[in-house]
Amino acid sequence: MARALRVETAGLVRLAQRDLDALFRLILSGASATEVLNDLLPALVAEYGQAGAAVAADWYDQIRDEAAVRGAFRAIPLEASDRGTSSLIGFALKESKDDAGLQALLLGGVQRRIADHVRLTVASSSVEDPSAKGWVRVGDGDTCSWCKQYLDGEVHYIEGYDFPAHDSCGCSTDVVWD
Repeated sequence: MARALRVETAGLVRLAQRDLDALFRLILSGASATEVLNDLLPALVAEYGQAGAAVAADWYDQIRDEAAVRGAFRAIPLEASDRGTSSLIGFALKESKDDAGLQALLLGGVQRRIADHVRLTVASSSVEDPSAKGWVRVGDGDTCSWCKQYLDGEVHYIEGYDFPAHDSCGCSTDVVWD
């Protein structure tokens, strides 16, 4: 089930990459990277994050209906935000050695922020849903050694638990029913 949500998230990231490519065309044509990124990237992350949260809420509601869970509940999409995009921009501008490196660092960070909207929508809805036991972290089949430490099958049921992730992290969340 979580695989379908990862596929949809990856589709949103591809669309965001297309928009990020457009920002880079502005930069390569002489616009200030700092100005372009600070002016446009936070809104891009918030927009795709909001779309990701909506997709995740729809997914949650669909799998809840398919599981024939008792009681009424509708998933709560995470409020859209740029999730600290200004820090990402500062880091990427400082650490990149060239345009390709800058673009790669930014894309990894944008992916993480979009996926966070998705993951945290499922996680927070799983905590709020009276018929859910909580949520678990699910790897993407190509899980890195850093992520493996969190793939312990532990069911999280406390509100406010964050989802440790790195840039380009393919892990997701799945709901666990009572």
